Amino acid sequence: MVKKETILCSEVRLCPDCDLMLKAPVFGKDPAYRQQAVCPRCSCVLESHRPAGIQRCLALVVTGLLLFLPANYYPVLSMDILGNEQQSTIFGGVIALYQESYGAISMLVLLSAILIPLLRLLILLQVMVAAIKGWGRGLSRSLLRLYVHLKEWGMMEIYFLGALVAVIKLADMASVQAGVGLYCFAGLMLCELIISLNLNEHEIWKMLGEGE
Repeated sequence: MVKKETILCSEVRLCPDCDLMLKAPVFGKDPAYRQQAVCPRCSCVLESHRPAGIQRCLALVVTGLLLFLPANYYPVLSMDILGNEQQSTIFGGVIALYQESYGAISMLVLLSAILIPLLRLLILLQVMVAAIKGWGRGLSRSLLRLYVHLKEWGMMEIYFLGALVAVIKLADMASVQAGVGLYCFAGLMLCELIISLNLNEHEIWKMLGEGE
């Protein structure tokens, strides 16, 4: 007779590169080391476990939320053309695009550079607090699914590169200075990048499912 073994879906991982089905990795409890689970066939990193990883991501989320307001309130660029000084903010750019009859582009910038990054940070704040404290786990699971779907809509780096290109192109025609908003926006983008590199979604899913 063939012996059959039943494995729960939560105990299975698919390699994202070669689709090899593997049992979910079990990490040690030693908080001093970073641990990784690697696919035995293609050596792709399946999952990483970092000491106090969720707490670090939570700190980055709070930092990103603190940077969000000055990034959108203070000027991103300040230009002086023949004594005429102008300042531009991110939201001011959205309004300018709309006034120039670029409604679709203005909505795209509003969503990708302002609303969706803010929504993602707020979702992560709720999800991580729920994972750590156990508050509202059912709602947080739905929010985490929404967060995964919103990943492709965050385009802060494109807006940041556009601002840098504008500074370089206008440098010969006007006096252009980076404003406080640009530095805060860069810090916000850096927080988002580090969060995406350190966030262990499998660990969060496991913590959200505990006790049920």
